Amino acid sequence: MQDHTKRKRWIGVALAMSLGSTAAAAETAVETEARNAAAGFAITTSLTLLEALGKQCGTYEGEAGSQARAALQGWQQRNHRYLEPSLQRVLVLTDAVAAAGGEAQGKAFADARKAEFTGAATTALRAMFPEGEVTTAACARIAAATAGGAYDYRQHAEFFPTLQALERGTAAPTKPAAEHR
Repeated sequence: MQDHTKRKRWIGVALAMSLGSTAAAAETAVETEARNAAAGFAITTSLTLLEALGKQCGTYEGEAGSQARAALQGWQQRNHRYLEPSLQRVLVLTDAVAAAGGEAQGKAFADARKAEFTGAATTALRAMFPEGEVTTAACARIAAATAGGAYDYRQHAEFFPTLQALERGTAAPTKPAAEHR
């Protein structure tokens, strides 16, 4: 629990320092939390699909590997514009933590984020490959779901409006997505 509190404090310090401009002054605590959660979701989803479709399924010869690689490439084309600002946010936060607390704290912050995102991706991969085996059938299922847009950021209403705001560089919406319709 202490690590969680320390991480929140670091994020607050990082934002205050790195986003001390007019844009940061406009970012509320609720927006900060929403942006951090959306960025984490975007990065974790990307890591999960890179591992599942690229490193696991994409290594199969023939149709299974081809479908996996094509599904991953299509997903990247559709979602890259939202992933980049998420990655940038984590880098800016890391730099701000390092500026405020020194390189050791910056490295600790970066290492903690990497562990957090990797752990969440590992959990997601266990759900994708429930028997723990990477099979052509599992790969075909994941590739079809990915190609069909199931893992696209826009399918996740709890994060997508915030990812759009990050991409545009604007304030995140404060109302749930359903209220914006």
